[in-house]
Amino acid sequence: MANVYFELTEEFNRDGLVAVLSSGQAVVWYRLAIMSKDGDWIVREEAAACDRVLEVLASHGARYRPGAPLDIEWLQGGWSAHFEFADARGYRIRCDFVSRPPRLSAAAVAALFSGRRTDRLPVIDLRSLIAIKQTQRAKDYVVIGALARLLPASEELAVTTDPDRVIELVQQHGGGLPRQAVQLALAGSSREDVVVALARETDRLQLLDRARMERYRQASHAYLVEFNRQGLGSLPLAAAHDRVQALATTMLPRTAS
Repeated sequence: MANVYFELTEEFNRDGLVAVLSSGQAVVWYRLAIMSKDGDWIVREEAAACDRVLEVLASHGARYRPGAPLDIEWLQGGWSAHFEFADARGYRIRCDFVSRPPRLSAAAVAALFSGRRTDRLPVIDLRSLIAIKQTQRAKDYVVIGALARLLPASEELAVTTDPDRVIELVQQHGGGLPRQAVQLALAGSSREDVVVALARETDRLQLLDRARMERYRQASHAYLVEFNRQGLGSLPLAAAHDRVQALATTMLPRTAS
């Protein structure tokens, strides 16, 4: 069965690289999952890139979902834009876009768009995908462990969430890594100690992401109430975009930090 999110990625980038597939659908691309409920992309932070994405989405009859406008003024502040449409089979297709994803440096994002266009689908690299998956959701840390297995062993040890892989790899590749779980395994501590250290690390990452999301939730609350009150999600995309931009100008801060 064709993957509509892969097909959309090809459409977005038909005339040049403007959007890189990320998050859950990238995990599908790396063959570590068979499906993901929506599509996420990192969009090039340029007006022309936003225009291209909006053009493709409009051709599919997409509507805005509650979120920021797909506009570089808000993308620069870490906001995300959300859309939805029904495909030919009647399935709901959800599409989310950011230009400054959390936990990725500006250099890492720039690198996503620095290569020449090839026949390969534009998909986020493994190291960046692992950083993006360090969310508040417990299930993402299982995914991180699986993604890490695709890296060279020394790099896997720096990010894996699997205690057995830490213990297995640490003797060959553990020197100099500051992770507590690695240091404990290197010192011959018990598996339970390694498990606890990894759990604490995961909890810290989850709390950081939860705090980040809460800042954005609070900053957008009044705006999203008005977005829904005006029924902007029911309008054709071209008409909705101007109104979403106008509403954001008056009610949505450029950044939540």
